[in-house]
Amino acid sequence: MTNRIPNNAILQPFSALRKVGFSSHWMQRFERHRTQQKRLNRVVVVMRWADGTWCALSVPSEAPRAVIVDEGQQIDAYEDARSCLDGDFLPLLSLRWEANA
Repeated sequence: MTNRIPNNAILQPFSALRKVGFSSHWMQRFERHRTQQKRLNRVVVVMRWADGTWCALSVPSEAPRAVIVDEGQQIDAYEDARSCLDGDFLPLLSLRWEANA
């Protein structure tokens, strides 16, 4: 039986980080990251998995304004986020835009 957790992520708005209960110090860091990404015309959302793994995912906000994170991207993001969390780093990941997707 295969483990389906890595390719069953849920995308949530950035405000989901506020509900988690991070300290004001960590929220300031997340807000700075979001501001930096906004200057680059990117939006920060939260991707989380059923096992508690999460990441702040930066996505392009140019037209079209739809984001599809396929199974392969979800698995890659899960592995990167899990590595960050295991190493006590913030899982701040970036999804690149593909014109031919």
